[in-house]
Amino acid sequence: MDRKTYLIKIIKEFDDWYQNDPHNQNKDFYKKIITRDNIESLNDNELLDFFYEFINDGGRVQSGGYRTKNIFKKEIGKNLSAFRKYVVEPFYNHFNLNVWIQRLDAFTGSGIGIATIYLNRIDCNKYPIMNNKTLKALAKLGYQISGTKNLTNYLKVKKIQNQLIAEFPLIENLYKADALNHFIVAVYKGQVLISDYLQIESFQDGLEQNEIDYNTRSSDISSNPNELYLRIKECEKEESERVTIKGKTYKRYNYLMVQIKRYRKFKCQFCNTTILKENGTYYIEACHIKAKAEGKKDQLNNILVLCPNCHKLFDYAKRENEIYLGDIFSVILNGKTYKASLK
Repeated sequence: MDRKTYLIKIIKEFDDWYQNDPHNQNKDFYKKIITRDNIESLNDNELLDFFYEFINDGGRVQSGGYRTKNIFKKEIGKNLSAFRKYVVEPFYNHFNLNVWIQRLDAFTGSGIGIATIYLNRIDCNKYPIMNNKTLKALAKLGYQISGTKNLTNYLKVKKIQNQLIAEFPLIENLYKADALNHFIVAVYKGQVLISDYLQIESFQDGLEQNEIDYNTRSSDISSNPNELYLRIKECEKEESERVTIKGKTYKRYNYLMVQIKRYRKFKCQFCNTTILKENGTYYIEACHIKAKAEGKKDQLNNILVLCPNCHKLFDYAKRENEIYLGDIFSVILNGKTYKASLK
């Protein structure tokens, strides 16, 4: 099952669910409330009470605001004039999103989740929502994104979700895109669809790669690094999604992964681990530095060959300082630096 077919299926299922879910019923809840004229007309007590309730209700999008609402009311009450200026800024033409997000820490009790919900309620065609569900859902959809809630990831979320809306108009806007994230992460039907797809895709790719490895292992160039490198480069240039080996067709992606694993000698590029299987072959995994879903290609300089532990570390750890130094990729994962050759 290819990505496009899968996404069409899950978005159709999501849309059926969405029609009767509170997300749909609440889409216009703040339409006449969160306006420039109304927010500016509120006196100090009304302004404080409104945002206290907005946080408590999670902007009618997320739960958990009850944990921070009292801290917010106590702290913001000390600096209400600055907060008033802050919350009306997004309504003006000179609004600077980057600076606004970076100043959020000055207002205790108002995290980036509720702040981006507020922006989304101002303009659901312009501002996405970013919370834990957003980042988890996009990672499950195949996008290379960390779990850190910061400006960098917010801008990445905006780019990704706009791409999804352009590709699948049924999503409509960034408010509904957030509901899709909720469906994937928190709704049983969505969880099953995602889990089934990921397991089926991984299992099928694994079987096919094993078959390709077996069918081409007897080649006299299969262990020669220079010949493997040339084979990889030829495969990268190939535009067809399928390759034929001994009369049988396979995904070009799986063929390429086999060659790259051989080229890397089935050794983890982070910890140098090799895993010898009972049948005498080796097990190793390949992952994209930048996801295909973000428009990146299946190429040697975008693929890391990693053991299962390092693969999960790369996918889920706090990731910082991704740097390309010539043919070397360097990244900090949970505070530790890892380097790998991309040539």
